[in-house]
Amino acid sequence: MTAASTVQVPSFSGYGGATLHLAIDPAEHERRQAAGIGPVTGHGFGGLDHLMALPAGLPVPVSELTEEQQKYVRQAPAAICTIDDGQVTRHAIRPCRVVLATVESPSAGKLALNSAGRFAPFCPRRVVIRRLPHRKHFNYLADYDFYGVGVTLQHPDGTTEPVLDPAPWRPKRHTPAGWWFAERAYTEYLQHTATNPAGAAA
Repeated sequence: MTAASTVQVPSFSGYGGATLHLAIDPAEHERRQAAGIGPVTGHGFGGLDHLMALPAGLPVPVSELTEEQQKYVRQAPAAICTIDDGQVTRHAIRPCRVVLATVESPSAGKLALNSAGRFAPFCPRRVVIRRLPHRKHFNYLADYDFYGVGVTLQHPDGTTEPVLDPAPWRPKRHTPAGWWFAERAYTEYLQHTATNPAGAAA
């Protein structure tokens, strides 16, 4: 996945309180725009679970799918998957990658750490603070380091100073939940840029 730049959008309900930094897949975004569809979240995890059973761009005999998978692919819009001569091809892929979730907090306390921790299954995390903890509480940073959460100090003039880098994040495996998270983030991107022509797809 490539993108010309990273965009920032608010996090969504259930994962609020953060700014999400997204790398939009330009080809998939343009494909969806041309087809008139937005996020692929109409059936939640279930629909994405069915899609993940199909390789992207490669036809698979419909007869090899489960009854529920067959039901889904027969109802899905053509921009998501198509059936031709008894074979189904998945076209939809993840529209973006969440490269960072940033939580803002007055200081590096446990509340901010817990807020950032909600994004652990999906992306790297960082907390932006406005003051460093007192020396006697500096062990809080050990907790941030242990959980891989970065810390950045924002000075009164708006400049920032990295205190602790976020740990590199690599998914152990691709999951419907991870794809759903990306689709929800993409929803925020579409709303933020007012480029959603048709709302959620199936």
